[in-house]
Amino acid sequence: MRALLPVAQETFLRLRRDRMFLPAAMVGLGLLALSGLASYWGVEEFLKILYDLGTTAFLFTGATVAIFWGNKIITDSRQEGSLEVQLASPISRSTWLLGKFFGLTAGLVTLAIVLLIGWQGIYASYGMGWIPKNDIIIFAVLGISWIIMGAVAILFASLASAAIALFCTIWMFVIGLMSAPIMQALAPDTPAGTRRAVEILAGLWNLHSFNLGSYGGKTEFLGQFELLSRCTYGFALIGVFLSLACFFFQRRDIIG
Repeated sequence: MRALLPVAQETFLRLRRDRMFLPAAMVGLGLLALSGLASYWGVEEFLKILYDLGTTAFLFTGATVAIFWGNKIITDSRQEGSLEVQLASPISRSTWLLGKFFGLTAGLVTLAIVLLIGWQGIYASYGMGWIPKNDIIIFAVLGISWIIMGAVAILFASLASAAIALFCTIWMFVIGLMSAPIMQALAPDTPAGTRRAVEILAGLWNLHSFNLGSYGGKTEFLGQFELLSRCTYGFALIGVFLSLACFFFQRRDIIG
């Protein structure tokens, strides 16, 4: 823990000062504001449009930052030589990598808080008062998908060059968004083997599980057991990706 905390603090500080943080926050707030304006055009389905567009803006803003930051913190450390210097101290490769991940997570949580404040601003601008407690849960669960993508980005960055890692991470994000819709759109006459393969993929890698936007503005909400199941699924994915990252990073030439 003593070795992990300084790496996490340094990573968080560098990400917070990074040129990407302010533009990402501004873009995210701008997209949320546009969501509020667009929802006003559909008076009968105001809340549905607001939450559909708002959660989509939140997801893509955070996932994009997680993908680029997760890739950047590893490749930058390798290119500038700080990786070799830090690993020369009494710290293991796994501890160093986990420190980078926790620093990235702290940066993503900071960005999520900024966007949540922007969401409160939308509520206030329409005279709806304070955001309900369920909204905080909705965006917190959606934020888990950010952290998952950060873990995926770190995994590929520890395995390959910056360009390949970025390419693979983006496609993992796309597949995670498409797996469930593809499964639902399968024709009845789809071969059993193909259907089974798609069902397994959607069961193992489905980012739609974290989008609770359909419950926004409604009195009924997801049950506690189902909510806990989705969160457990998310943290299990994070654990798997980080375990793989540490496993391969331990065996890789850090200079290569």
